[in-house]
Amino acid sequence: MIKKIIDQLNASKATDWKLTETIVDSQEYFFVKNKMDIGRAKKVHHFEATVYVDFTEGSEKYRGSSSLSLSPLLNTNELTEAIEGAVFAASFVKNPWYPIAEAYSKVFPFQKIDLKKLEKETLAAIINAQSHTKAWINSSELFVSEIQTRILNSNGLDCSYCKYQTYLETIVSAAGKEEVELYDDYQLSIPDSVLIGNRISELLKLVTERSLAQPTPSLKEIPVLLTGEPAKEFLRYYLEQANAKMKYDKMSEAEIGKAVQGNQSGDSISLDIVSQLDNSYYGAPVDDDGFLIHSQRIIENGLLKNFWGDLRYSYYLGVELTGSAENFKVCPGKASVEELRNQPHLEVSHFSAVDADMTTGDFGGEIRLGWYYDGNKRIAVSGGSVTGNIREISSMKLSKDVHLEGDFFGPTSILIEGFNISGE
Repeated sequence: MIKKIIDQLNASKATDWKLTETIVDSQEYFFVKNKMDIGRAKKVHHFEATVYVDFTEGSEKYRGSSSLSLSPLLNTNELTEAIEGAVFAASFVKNPWYPIAEAYSKVFPFQKIDLKKLEKETLAAIINAQSHTKAWINSSELFVSEIQTRILNSNGLDCSYCKYQTYLETIVSAAGKEEVELYDDYQLSIPDSVLIGNRISELLKLVTERSLAQPTPSLKEIPVLLTGEPAKEFLRYYLEQANAKMKYDKMSEAEIGKAVQGNQSGDSISLDIVSQLDNSYYGAPVDDDGFLIHSQRIIENGLLKNFWGDLRYSYYLGVELTGSAENFKVCPGKASVEELRNQPHLEVSHFSAVDADMTTGDFGGEIRLGWYYDGNKRIAVSGGSVTGNIREISSMKLSKDVHLEGDFFGPTSILIEGFNISGE
């Protein structure tokens, strides 16, 4: 099928093209409470092509592009029609010209593992996690996939790699003053029964605390401690401000050699983009263009060293090409999470949804679960909200405790001064 598609792409009026073949072999398990409701296997084979059409207006050179999904079941006439339609559409897209990835050929090494054994251990861990608590798993979904990817383009690029992805989505419930829920999604490369068992056990503990939580009081002039996903999404702001596309689209105020943090005291950000994080769901040696991702320091001690991004936007900005990495890493601070908890604060681990504007720095969310520490006692709270602007905070301290959370490895918690707390 690849040869048939390439022949049609070469025969078309496209100036250049890119073709991505993906084969996803997955096992899917669905739980209702402590019983597996259904399990199924699925194998999907699909192709995505992008065609590029160059044209000029006066002295300006432009490149239009259009992408399309191609089924392996298409016959030659259907394939020709689909590609011709994409080429026609691309001719109306007026983007400044940019190159595609240069030619190289490589099959990246991959270590096969016994997924069946790991899946069996993980399923047992999900069921056993709720055996020692009155809280329960309302529903859970576990997807374990082996993904083969091959990227080719008209310059002669041809690279292939394989990876594992494990996705766990869980809703847990507990009854206290009323029945409450907490939602969690967990992303790993391989299904690790110990990590997943610990994740669900901790989630069951947290939902129990939420079932007994008090309304968040009205609080003023008190630091906010973000833990877990909220901390990751807070730090993502600095990653996105250093994104070449954000800069080109005038959605970033960052400048190379200048501070990205404003005037706040506390810890300075040092941030890396990385191609691979140990057991990360998002690990890949190349980006979507097939360009080899270069792990490197983007922000050091609060100063922007370089923008990062894909070939197109790096070319537009005239900056060093890093590739569009999907993982990032932030260096830890000096204080432990427990040390950050020593002063009066409001800690939040779960928002109903984290609302983080990567352009303006506005940050906030409705509190699903948090804890208020007044200097003497620590009580679980729920309700109310935290709001503020990342650019306007007065102080930030990063924990030296670190963890992996999806595409992020870095501080587990961040202590922030300058956010507003609205109680119920």
